[in-house]
Amino acid sequence: MPAGMAIKTPSAAKVTIQEKAGCAELILVAIPALLVGTVSLLAFLGKWIWPLDLATSFRPLYAVGLLAAGTTLLLGKWRRLGWAVVIVGLLNLAFVAPLFWGKQDIPPQSPTMRVISFNVQGQNEEYQQVIDFLRRTAADVVFLHEANRLWEEALSEAITEGGFEYHQHRSRPDHLIFSTLTLTRIRPVEVTSHGWAEREARAMEVVVGVGDTEVTLLGIHPLAPTNPRRTALRDAQFEFVAKWAGGSGGPTVVTGDFNATPWSHVFVSLTDAGLRNSQRGYGLAPSFPTNGNLLTRVPIDHLLHSPHLAVADRWLGPDLGSDHLPLVVDLALVPPSG
Repeated sequence: MPAGMAIKTPSAAKVTIQEKAGCAELILVAIPALLVGTVSLLAFLGKWIWPLDLATSFRPLYAVGLLAAGTTLLLGKWRRLGWAVVIVGLLNLAFVAPLFWGKQDIPPQSPTMRVISFNVQGQNEEYQQVIDFLRRTAADVVFLHEANRLWEEALSEAITEGGFEYHQHRSRPDHLIFSTLTLTRIRPVEVTSHGWAEREARAMEVVVGVGDTEVTLLGIHPLAPTNPRRTALRDAQFEFVAKWAGGSGGPTVVTGDFNATPWSHVFVSLTDAGLRNSQRGYGLAPSFPTNGNLLTRVPIDHLLHSPHLAVADRWLGPDLGSDHLPLVVDLALVPPSG
C-alpha cells in the first residue's frame, strides 16, 4: 500500500452516506420549509405591509407543506428544526381548521332564502349560460359583480321574454364601465346604492321580506389590493362595511367578491363586527381563479350573516366563463343565540 493512503472502512462509508443524506435533507426540505414558515409568520403583519396581506391567502398550503416538511425532518437528522417547522405548520392549521366544522342546526319550519353572489367578469360573454344557471337555482336575491351594460341588457331581455322572473336593480352610473347588478325575485322593500367609484363604498344595499321579517343584504365588491393605494382604498371600503354591519340590529347579510380570504385582517374586521362566516362547516370552497392551478385557487367570494340567520346549505356553482365560481348560500331565519 502506498504511504499515506487511508483505508475507507465500512463505518466511514456509512458516515459519508449519512452526511450526504443530511445535506440533501437540509437543501431540499429544511431550507424551503424555513422560507415558507417565515413568509407565513410575516403574513401576520399584513395590516401594515400590504404585500404580506396577500400572503395570508395561502395559509392552507402553508399548513400542509410545513407539516409534511416538519415530519420529514423529524424522521431524519434535523429533529429540532423539524419540531419548529411542525409548530409553525400547526399555527397555520389553527386558522384553517375552523372552516371545516361549525354547521348550525336549522329549526323546523324556518323561513328560508337563497342568495347568489357571482363575479361575472366584465368581458365574459356567456350570458345565456349564466341566465340558465340562475333560472335553475331560482335564488331569491342575486348579486352580479362586474356587470357592464351588455350584462344589464342581456338580463333585461331575459326578464322581458318571460321565464326569468326577476326585478333588476342597476347601481352603475353611466360614467362607470361596470358595478354590481342586483336581481330580486320579489319586489324589495328598499334598494340603496352606496356608490361604485374607487373612493366610494362599492356596495349595494337591498331590503327584502322573508316570511314576516325584513332581511337587509349588502352586496360588496371592494377593490383588489394590487398596490398600496388600492389596498388603502379597499381597507377603507371594509371599514364602511364593518361599521354598517355593527349598526344593523336585524337580520343582516354581507356578500360579494371580497378580494380577500378569510385570513385577511379586513375579513376579521367583519367577524369582529358580529357577523358569522357562512363558510364554517363547508371547508375551503376556493372560488378564484378558475383558470389557475387548483392548488393556488383561493376563497375570496364570501357571504357573512348576523346571528338571526343560519346556513342551511352552501356550495359553489359551475364554471360559467368567469374567472370566479358563483357562490350559492341557502339561509334560514333562526332565533339569535344568546
